Amino acid sequence: MSKKVSSFIFISFVLSAFVFVACKKKAGDNNPTPFDRSSLLVNIADNVILPAISDFESKLNTLEADYIAFQGDRSSINMEIVRSSWKAAYLSWQSVKIFDFGPIRNIGFKGATGTFPTDTVKIENNINSGSYNLATAANVDAIGLSAMDFLLYRNGALNYFVGNDAYTTYGLDVVQKIKNEFTSIVSAWSPYRAIFITGTGNETTSSFSLFVNEFSRDYELAKNTKLGIPIGQQSLSIQQPEYIEARFSGISLEILLKSIEALEVVYKGGTGVGLDDYLSSSDKVTLSTSIINKFEEIKTKMNSFSGTLEEEMSTNISGLDELYVLIQEQIIYIKTDMASAFGTLITYQDNDGD
Repeated sequence: MSKKVSSFIFISFVLSAFVFVACKKKAGDNNPTPFDRSSLLVNIADNVILPAISDFESKLNTLEADYIAFQGDRSSINMEIVRSSWKAAYLSWQSVKIFDFGPIRNIGFKGATGTFPTDTVKIENNINSGSYNLATAANVDAIGLSAMDFLLYRNGALNYFVGNDAYTTYGLDVVQKIKNEFTSIVSAWSPYRAIFITGTGNETTSSFSLFVNEFSRDYELAKNTKLGIPIGQQSLSIQQPEYIEARFSGISLEILLKSIEALEVVYKGGTGVGLDDYLSSSDKVTLSTSIINKFEEIKTKMNSFSGTLEEEMSTNISGLDELYVLIQEQIIYIKTDMASAFGTLITYQDNDGD
């Protein structure tokens, strides 16, 4: 074969390869349509946040009405009605506290409503003095839903209500503080919605960034405060039952389960566009599936307990430790892998090294 023919074949081969690569590259340039973050925020606002806010508002209205009725007739029957409406409000709160930004953060509502454990001595001192300002930072651990846990479920609780008007008044003051503050949040969320659904960027102050951060932070708080600290995960396996949430009523595990379920609903966007869809559209289907599967593992494990958290700490600490590990494993998926896939910076700080 002549050099001329050989050269022609070689050049033809190179050109063909170039055309093939160029065509392949051109086809690859047709990237999938970027994920519409706005559609996610609209769905989260309209089908997750606002319904959760509405439900909690309704539960607080019922709690207030039932408590006022109990104040007028302090019978054991009416007290059980108040306890039931308080529990319903507490469980509903688990779906609201996740969104600690905008109107909720502006007035420090999450801390004022959900701080635990409650300071029982401070509550007693407030009642006995008859002079207190529940809006001060000094009283943050003497108010909120946890304070009502103590008032309603301490030993001989009904006798305290029957024999002490100041005690009964304090309970109403706590309930009405929560209700009145939340009423202002309900009003503020309507105009805030327009701001929320347009904040699609990755700036630390954007709605999307705040949403992802608070979702992750609330999950991590559930792991630490609702379970890890009481069972001794942050204290060299030394149990600290005094830190159990809703210790007096014994509904701690119910609250934790409701918190996990609420977080799962947020992750899936209810029945609409959620964080799972965002991950799937970013070729992170495996990660999305791992998160969903981990939620299921956690719930299955939680449903295996039959006693209160304090009872399980005495009889089944190994089971609680297993639950803690399952919840902790999800942290890596959410806080590290998911946030990285979204290009979102996690800005809050935790102290247990995950």
